[in-house]
Amino acid sequence: MSEILQELGRKLVFPIDFRSQKNTERYQQLILIAGAILASLIGFFAQSLLYLVVTYGLAIVVAMVVVLPAYPAYTREKLDWVKPKISM
Repeated sequence: MSEILQELGRKLVFPIDFRSQKNTERYQQLILIAGAILASLIGFFAQSLLYLVVTYGLAIVVAMVVVLPAYPAYTREKLDWVKPKISM
């Protein structure tokens, strides 16, 4: 079972550069805050907790689609790793 989870973990790694990490975090926060406000308004005016939960769930799905995949725009600036000076 742990082998399956380790394989899944390796496949779910989406390498992005540091600047893109900051940008995706900002996108996530904006989408979730806007989704919470929109969901609250829809739920309030419709007087339905179901509409509130579904609307916020859709906001979470949108945030995941925008943030999770490593789009080429997120991997534009590759890091140049420093080579170790001491060899073993």
